[in-house]
Amino acid sequence: MELSKTTFLLVHAYRFAAFTFVAGMVFTPALPSQTAKELIGDACYNELQQREKRTLWSYVAERHSNGHVFREQVIETVEVPVRHLLAVDGNPPTSVQLKEENDRHQELLKNASRRHAIWKQQDNDDKMMAELLRIIPEAFVFEDLGKEGQSERIAFHPNPEFQPKTYEQRILHALDGIVFVDLQEKRIVLLSGSLGTPVVFGYGVIGHVEQGGSTEITRVRLSPQVWKTSAEKIDIDGRFVMLKTINKHQNESRSGFEPIAPDTTFAQALDKIEKNRLALRE
Repeated sequence: MELSKTTFLLVHAYRFAAFTFVAGMVFTPALPSQTAKELIGDACYNELQQREKRTLWSYVAERHSNGHVFREQVIETVEVPVRHLLAVDGNPPTSVQLKEENDRHQELLKNASRRHAIWKQQDNDDKMMAELLRIIPEAFVFEDLGKEGQSERIAFHPNPEFQPKTYEQRILHALDGIVFVDLQEKRIVLLSGSLGTPVVFGYGVIGHVEQGGSTEITRVRLSPQVWKTSAEKIDIDGRFVMLKTINKHQNESRSGFEPIAPDTTFAQALDKIEKNRLALRE
């Protein structure tokens, strides 16, 4: 595996390790006799069945980064998502910021190979997610903590008998935490987890991910059997070969979800943003 790709996977595997819990669907309420492991297993199985039915959405994201708060309109497409800057720290973006964004969009619009490369990486991410979903029921020990409202509280801890085979599986397997499962649709509404131990690669020579890295993911129900991530907080630190730093500090909330045409392209999303911008000027 190439160094750059391996580093990318390590940074993103932590996110996937949390997110793989945050989905899943069946069409009947949980049975009283169903165990926590069975409930999680159903969620993972049904998420795998649903992943092929991809839908596209537009929403507003509020992202905290480097001491600033960025508010953006995000439009998902069949290629790569478009992020349009709405405000920075509560103020309209400057002309310089808008020009930088427009230049970035136009560069991607003219570079089909670049858009394809980003899409290919997203496709690889999806395949990694699917593989992690398949191992979750065996990778953890689950403890049913009882009902809270319409949800079931389930704690999860690494299963000492499980032997992870990849870097991503090792990061996943190190998580400890709790999930809230909506019993009506068997969907995860909240996950909070952290790395209970450091994850070391090659006795530390290759690198490590530090103990205590944490994540919290909240999901919102948009319509029957349709859920999206409404908030995501991730903190992870570590080091890879050649002292390359691994860190991921993300804090983003999302609202105003609206479905869009399932065949929306990158160019069409840019056109939609431009039309909205002109309409606001009138």
